[in-house]
Amino acid sequence: MPSPLGRIDRVDREPVAALSRDVGPDQLQAEWPRFEEGFDSLHGRRIFGLMFGDREMYRLATARLERYAVNPLGLDETVIPGGPYLRLRLRGEVPAVYGSIGQAFDHLMEYAEHDPDRPLIEHYIHEGQIDCLVPIKKVDRLDELSRS
Repeated sequence: MPSPLGRIDRVDREPVAALSRDVGPDQLQAEWPRFEEGFDSLHGRRIFGLMFGDREMYRLATARLERYAVNPLGLDETVIPGGPYLRLRLRGEVPAVYGSIGQAFDHLMEYAEHDPDRPLIEHYIHEGQIDCLVPIKKVDRLDELSRS
């Protein structure tokens, strides 16, 4: 289904083992660069932001790579939950595209019964492309959404 921000799809995701650090939402601007600077390279790395509760806690995360078997950075071990999600893929210029993330999540919440036991997910595909994912129990308007 198209929306003013992009197409909305229902997707099923597999759980992802990850390394993470929890921060408050007011710390994001300072903590993202510190988190990313700890890695030898961001090339090929899957980067995520997870929001819990009423967006009160934010988890910076990266999918675990084999070369970090011993977790030399001392990050927290976590699993990014799998299951059904609604996805809205944002595309735009950095940093302007970041300003659409909150609106994208608000828009996605209109289409389904949110599963509060799983976090909202920002998946940073590459510069200027972000998947906003809302975990769902069921889709209220399933006939309007495609399954991918």
